[in-house]
Amino acid sequence: MSSVWNFSITRRHLQAGCAAAALALSSIGMAMPASAQDVTTIKVLNWQPGGPDYWAALVKAFEAENPDVKVELETVPFDRYPEVQGPYIATKSGPDVMENNSGLELYDRRSAYIPLPADLVKSAGSDLITYSGGCLNFDASQACYGLPFGYQGNVMYYNKKVLKEAGLDPQNPPKTWDEMDKACKAVAAIGKTCLAHGMTGVFPAYWNFPEIARNYLSEDDMRAVLAGDMPWTDPKMKSILEAMASIGKRGWINSNSPSISMLPDGADIFSSGKAAFASTIIADAVNWQAFGAALGDENVGAMRWPVLVPDAPLANSFSGVESSVFGVTSWSTKQEAGLKFVKFIAGKKNGDLLISVGGGIPLNKNVDTTLFPKSEALAQIREIIKKPTLHVGVLLSGQEADALARGWQEVTLGRISVDDWVARMQVALEESPGKTKE
Repeated sequence: MSSVWNFSITRRHLQAGCAAAALALSSIGMAMPASAQDVTTIKVLNWQPGGPDYWAALVKAFEAENPDVKVELETVPFDRYPEVQGPYIATKSGPDVMENNSGLELYDRRSAYIPLPADLVKSAGSDLITYSGGCLNFDASQACYGLPFGYQGNVMYYNKKVLKEAGLDPQNPPKTWDEMDKACKAVAAIGKTCLAHGMTGVFPAYWNFPEIARNYLSEDDMRAVLAGDMPWTDPKMKSILEAMASIGKRGWINSNSPSISMLPDGADIFSSGKAAFASTIIADAVNWQAFGAALGDENVGAMRWPVLVPDAPLANSFSGVESSVFGVTSWSTKQEAGLKFVKFIAGKKNGDLLISVGGGIPLNKNVDTTLFPKSEALAQIREIIKKPTLHVGVLLSGQEADALARGWQEVTLGRISVDDWVARMQVALEESPGKTKE
């Protein structure tokens, strides 16, 4: 009896002590560590833009700010992402949060996401340069299914050392299609590839097609592409495909381009110093930072694609878009925790990490710009992005993106004509659920 009584007194004392400690911590603004049963674990499907170090820092910072949520990452390569995400969407199971390219790809998959609460979109979105790519029809007044964190888009990188070896001015890279043709002949003469390139997968749609399309399409035309109102038989669209086909005919690219992917294979050609140019993106894995580390910052420059139609209104613009968006899945039973992660993704703290660790360009307007590394290529990019236009690549459907890549391969190999390619693209458009008129 006595031992039981003493135990109950001790237990009461411990409970009182714990309560007092919690009160003391609360009074000085310190949160009590969440107990195991209070922690919610969310699964986040992603392709790790910015690299593993950035993502480790992101998760650490998020969990420190949200001790009641633990993040479990499922990371897959960018070019394999649709085949991993597809079964989750079909079975309505799996991750609580998923990454997606903005634009039509997201719209086509929006049944997999919850519309974000309006108050969350308003509070987080007010600090972002843009977030419309996560909203229906690129319209921020409509339902938004994800929030972005970084700015993305296309540039062409050049290796100053290779240009110098070819007798070209490394401080004055080609600005027109004709100048590019002359530069490529000079580079070929020293036994190197002019434009490091790969055609398989979605890369042609996102990294190459928009840079030629800007020479022929207005922003109204691009919105017509999004709506499915711009047929591929239109002379403007055919001109884009003809110009893409001419790249192989002119001998600008590596001979194995039709059989390799731009990431990692095409990018590796440039990183190894075997090519003068590479058409990639401003952020994520194949950016100025990665190329600078491989080739030396002093040897890497960034420029817009050379123009085909100098007087085209958008010829000297930047194809800019949200790098990707994160949304909460419609089947998740942990949506509140998922929304915390989505909000953090768009915030200043993550924006600062994207600059300092990921080598990216954040969309949050409040980031510390002194964190940007000193790099000539980055400085060039920050100038290029000041004149943005729509990124028409993300306005293509999955069917169109696939037909674009396959058609470019076959045209380059001489198996089909441009007219055949046009016909295939039109069929792909007509088979695109998100663009089919009821």
